[in-house]
Amino acid sequence: MASGTPAAMEQRIMHACGHEQVHVIYGFDAQVARKARWLRTTQCRACFIADKQVEQARMTAEHETAIAHLDLPELIGSDRQISWATTIRASRLAALTHDPVTTADADSASCLHITDAKWWIDHRSLPPEGFLAKAREAGTGGGTSQVAHIPIDIA
Repeated sequence: MASGTPAAMEQRIMHACGHEQVHVIYGFDAQVARKARWLRTTQCRACFIADKQVEQARMTAEHETAIAHLDLPELIGSDRQISWATTIRASRLAALTHDPVTTADADSASCLHITDAKWWIDHRSLPPEGFLAKAREAGTGGGTSQVAHIPIDIA
């Protein structure tokens, strides 16, 4: 094959974690060699995923600890929605409690009453200001989310 023609090459790579994995690397010979060298410095896919899961579990535990004092209502939705939304809610509320701009009771209180798992999932990527605005809107009936109207002390 001419060196000026891109190709796909299957290579067995020994990763930094000690596991061997087959990779199909596309490109010119120099690109394939560079990518293979880089892959040798990384973890295999299985170790990468395992590390991500451990990190995610650690972060979830930190978030749950940060909001453990809150008396949060149960979320409503499918089992998958509830599982995902519980993680999102813990993350967002923990971030709100540590953010000096949004630690005011009025700011955070509007988030505590939202029980619709879909709402948490749909609004997960909003910046804090937009997130709080949507939470206030949902709390005042401006949204379609189910909101529990129970007194909760967020101190």
